[in-house]
Amino acid sequence: MKVEIEISDDKTANLSKSAQDELAKVTKGYVEEVLDEAGRLEAIRNATPGQPEITASIISDAVVFTKKYKIGKRKSGWTLFIQILASVSSLFAGGLWDTSEFNKNTGNLLLFLFVLIVAVGTSVYLIVKGNGND
Repeated sequence: MKVEIEISDDKTANLSKSAQDELAKVTKGYVEEVLDEAGRLEAIRNATPGQPEITASIISDAVVFTKKYKIGKRKSGWTLFIQILASVSSLFAGGLWDTSEFNKNTGNLLLFLFVLIVAVGTSVYLIVKGNGND
């Protein structure tokens, strides 16, 4: 189904071609999010077997829900792996912290430093990636 949206010329007068393309892309993404949420809401509300029907009220509820709760996309397997690695390496680095042992055995110090670098690196990666900077 093709949906057309009319926006007054005075609001789009200063948009470059790339801005118009970006606006179309963002609008398409937002509409798809609302339709996905409307489908989920209809599935919850539909008590009868048969064809699902999304009504105007469901669309309105989906708009409110997506504005209020900002449902994000599922995390990729890579991001999930990095999150687990960041958590485990942080816990492991904390467990390795023993200054008296560092003086006796340099291997423990090197292991601690390696695990700490992994923990910090993965945490920084997740912070940067979490801000939408892909």
